[in-house]
Amino acid sequence: MAQVDLTRLCREPGQVGKPLVYVDYLEVAPWNRRKLEAKPRLIGVGTALMTAAVMLSFDEGFEGRLGLHSLPQADAFYRQMGMRDLGEDAKYQNLKYFEMTEERTREFLD
Repeated sequence: MAQVDLTRLCREPGQVGKPLVYVDYLEVAPWNRRKLEAKPRLIGVGTALMTAAVMLSFDEGFEGRLGLHSLPQADAFYRQMGMRDLGEDAKYQNLKYFEMTEERTREFLD
């Protein structure tokens, strides 16, 4: 399941102030997580949800830009997707904030 917000703006240098799809919540069922199940029922659910968010960003005219705050256990997943770690956000429980630019989004889709 994923929940997004279409009212947020980019923070990454060179993108500041541009609209993005902010992924407010993303969760994969425990039985679909490789770290929790030896044989997940479905594989790639998190990537599929992020791909849907990217496509929404294009549909909204945001050129694939995404942003989100990450729980520590998901940081590596977002880095692997090509999202840029913009550091801890003191205004958001010190969670790391990640963004994906149009260029990185196109690399992710390839």
